[in-house]
Amino acid sequence: MYSLPLSALLLLMTSQALAGDCLVRVGYPDRERRPYFMGSGSEPANPPGVGVELLSKAVLSVGCRVALVRLPTARLKLALAAGSIDLTPYDLVDGETPLAALPQTAAGAPDTKRALRTLGVVYVRRDDAAAVGADPHAYFRRHRLVANQGTPLGLQLRAEGVQVDDGAADTMSNFEKVMLKRADGVALTTINEKSMDGVIAARYGGAMVRIDTPIKTSYIWFSTSKAFYQAHRREVEGIWSWVGSHAPAQHDALIKQYALR
Repeated sequence: MYSLPLSALLLLMTSQALAGDCLVRVGYPDRERRPYFMGSGSEPANPPGVGVELLSKAVLSVGCRVALVRLPTARLKLALAAGSIDLTPYDLVDGETPLAALPQTAAGAPDTKRALRTLGVVYVRRDDAAAVGADPHAYFRRHRLVANQGTPLGLQLRAEGVQVDDGAADTMSNFEKVMLKRADGVALTTINEKSMDGVIAARYGGAMVRIDTPIKTSYIWFSTSKAFYQAHRREVEGIWSWVGSHAPAQHDALIKQYALR
């Protein structure tokens, strides 16, 4: 089982005293997507990953307790809609009707100021000169791009005419596929477009580089089930406000910590 550091344990103990029945079942994928979700299987890894720590910090910030739940990616939105988990990172596909509670503007639209802006970035082989300087969206209409299995990024790009290979469930296996020239690039979602550069450089020694232009801009909401929102409206609104104010800086700090591990 994952053990929180002492400072987080103290905060958790404080939150238990304040929160009463405010326990948040936080759902996230059961397959590794390093460094965001570490390890595979039903149990949290130690350390659990940047994404898990970010979700936990958001919940703890409003004095609620955290229970981590790992599920297959395809089940997370359905579990949220059914109320079997309370919160999960929610990537709203273009044109999709939300199944759960999202932060909204006064006009009733999803509030991007209280979401995490994400970028679909693409890494290619350094020796593939045509790819390095390309417009990735145009280039990968003619070349093969690999994305993590079942991710919204891959699904959206495929719908836009990009040649997307539904690759392995873990990111690094997809990088190996590109290195073996079984695909021409790998796409992944990140909050800061440069945040994975150090990780990739440390692993591949400059053989893989990022195309400067992101292939997709989207948003991730820390969405809750509608029933949980109705029961804990103040806490949920507080989580969303924390995301808008603190999550990007916290994300970058966590990425640096994980790069040293």
